Amino acid sequence: MKYATLEDLGSATGSSPEVSLPEKLNKEGTTQLSSRNDAASEGSSFPMRNSPQMLSAPTKGGKRPKKVFIKPGHSQLDWMKLSSSGADLRGVKEPSLLTLDEVAKHNAKNDCWIVINNKVFNITHYMDFHPGGRAQLMRAAGKDGSALFYNTHAWVNVDAMLDKCLVGFLRPEQR
Repeated sequence: MKYATLEDLGSATGSSPEVSLPEKLNKEGTTQLSSRNDAASEGSSFPMRNSPQMLSAPTKGGKRPKKVFIKPGHSQLDWMKLSSSGADLRGVKEPSLLTLDEVAKHNAKNDCWIVINNKVFNITHYMDFHPGGRAQLMRAAGKDGSALFYNTHAWVNVDAMLDKCLVGFLRPEQR
C-alpha cells in the first residue's frame, strides 16, 4: 500500500489535490490510496460473479451454485504447502494398478478416492481445501470423476495439484 498526504498529492501536481482513486484516512491522518481492486478485498469473494470459473460452473435451473467459504488455513496455497511438506497424503506405500471395484470401497468423507484420467487419487486430505466444498467432491467419491472434473474446471492441472495423493492407476481392462 502506498501512503501519501493530501499535501504530497498537491505538490506533485502543482495544484490542489484532486484524488480520483478511493481514499481512506489511516490513524496518522494520512490518506491511504487504494486501487479499484480493494473493493474485492472488502466483501466480495472469489470467484467473481462473471468470471470464467462461475460461467463454466454447472447450474441447476439456471441458478449458480452457492459459494462455499473455506476455513482459514485451507486455501490453495495452504494445500500446496501441505502437499510439499512430505506428509503422507496417499495412504498407501506406493502406487499400484487398481480396479473400479477397489476404488468404489473408498467413498466416504474420511476415506475418499476418485479416478481422473485413469489415475486414482486419495483426496481425503484435500477435501477441506477444495474451493467448491466437500459436497462437490463427494459427487465423484469412489467413482471415475473425469467427466465431472473437466466439465467443471478444465483449466486445472490435476496432476500437479494432486500428485502427492496418487494411489495408483486403473487397470487397462477397466479403462
